[in-house]
Amino acid sequence: MNYLVAKVTPNDVTVIIDGKHKRIRKDSPDAELVIALVKQYNSCNILTEREDIVTKIEELCNPAKKIEFNSDGRFEFDGNSAMYLKGTSDPIPEFLAKKLLEYIDKGLNVEALVNFWKNTLLNPDKGVRQQLFGFLEHNGHPITDKGYFLAYKAVKVARKYDAETGEEVVSVRYDENTGERIEETLNQSMTFKPYHSGAHGMTVKVGEPITMPREECDSDPEVTCSAGLHVGSMEYVHDFGYSSGVILEVLVSPRNVVAVPTDYNNTKMRTCEYYPIAITNGENADIYLESDYASFDHATMEDDIVNYEESKRDVINEIEKELAERRAVADSILQ
Repeated sequence: MNYLVAKVTPNDVTVIIDGKHKRIRKDSPDAELVIALVKQYNSCNILTEREDIVTKIEELCNPAKKIEFNSDGRFEFDGNSAMYLKGTSDPIPEFLAKKLLEYIDKGLNVEALVNFWKNTLLNPDKGVRQQLFGFLEHNGHPITDKGYFLAYKAVKVARKYDAETGEEVVSVRYDENTGERIEETLNQSMTFKPYHSGAHGMTVKVGEPITMPREECDSDPEVTCSAGLHVGSMEYVHDFGYSSGVILEVLVSPRNVVAVPTDYNNTKMRTCEYYPIAITNGENADIYLESDYASFDHATMEDDIVNYEESKRDVINEIEKELAERRAVADSILQ
């Protein structure tokens, strides 16, 4: 009967299977399991069970196989160095591969990451994807079950002003018992507005999507402050310079990311849509969830696909027209 040998070093666990070295890092959560499987293999006399053990060891020592197995085959390894979502042609980035392994090691459902990658593939600008991964990796933004991610938006309360004097209309309340003035508490039902004016998103309310046409957003990451709906990390919005402002927690779909400016150390981005779900420095009477946003997002997704299809059709028609003209000129020369 053949035996397997596990060579354990401070850095790795190595198992030789059919003359090939299978390695796993010693600090991996699965390293001890590999060692246990080797012992189980060596004490087992049943051929089918031994084959299953070898398959399990190979899976644990091969991150790509591990992802493929734990995603029910939705992510497929091409046998070389790339993995793909089944039915798609863009390889997943290193950021997502690491996230998948992290979720698997922690016993988390990878469905959120599957949805995240699907939404990312729907972003019409392939160049912005790498910018997005850098932003998420740098700031550790959570990814939600439906594949969105959480970010933050600094805004101010939209105040009312007297039409004649221009002075702010202040609503003051006093405690009935003490007569002391009750300080205003920021709350979710207030109307907010961004610090910088623009053509879109000037009225911000929690629970209502904020949108602007993607074609009006600046997609150049080398241009820092430009057209687009701005969101960022807590580091960015907290240091925005407005201590009396409001910080909103927002949901963003990867397909709506337009640019991550290069000079903010991956802490700020421009989008064409975000969904405020709560204020972080005040009172929240209602609870808004990603499911509240999903129905709106799915409706606009259908519109985006139709618009994308029409734009591509126009491009194809232009190419076909140019080809026909060139063919006609060529034919006239050859006559």
